[in-house]
Amino acid sequence: MRFVKMFVFSLAGLFLVVSIIGLLIPGSVKISRAVQIDAAPDSVLMALKDVQHWNEWLPWIVADSGAIVQFSAVTNEPGAFVRWQGMDEKNAGTITITAIDTQTIYVLHQLKGMNDAKGIFRVVSSTQSNSQTEVQWLMDYQLKWYPWERFLGIFMDHMLGPVLDQGLQNFKNSVEKPVLSS
Repeated sequence: MRFVKMFVFSLAGLFLVVSIIGLLIPGSVKISRAVQIDAAPDSVLMALKDVQHWNEWLPWIVADSGAIVQFSAVTNEPGAFVRWQGMDEKNAGTITITAIDTQTIYVLHQLKGMNDAKGIFRVVSSTQSNSQTEVQWLMDYQLKWYPWERFLGIFMDHMLGPVLDQGLQNFKNSVEKPVLSS
């Protein structure tokens, strides 16, 4: 009986220590990536504003060719969304435009199995050339107080960063592809 009590107290103490350490880890994770695109800022912003074309470059949709994709009725103003359900049940989500200003599109990422994240697509003119534009993709995840979630937050940039890089590269390829004349 004494060993059982010692085991229970040790387990409770370990949980308490891990919880306290977890509370010391920041409660939000910010992930950002950027890409240079050979196109004018206005054309890049127009392409980014219209969710109707997001299935061409969003990494979660592109990775699953069998994904079922749904768009809102209005596709280029606040409230517009793209929703997908992949063949793989883990691959599902919705990204909704919440606001648009002169060079920034604010979005809400709702990815299956993850907390909602506020996001930003920012279009910045290149200082070197009017035909080059930088597109920045930022995500801000708010983590719950659970110790395991806070510890997972330490690795979020390593998990989602490459996904954002791939999405931006897909977007770059989509915007830069030559228009075929008929």
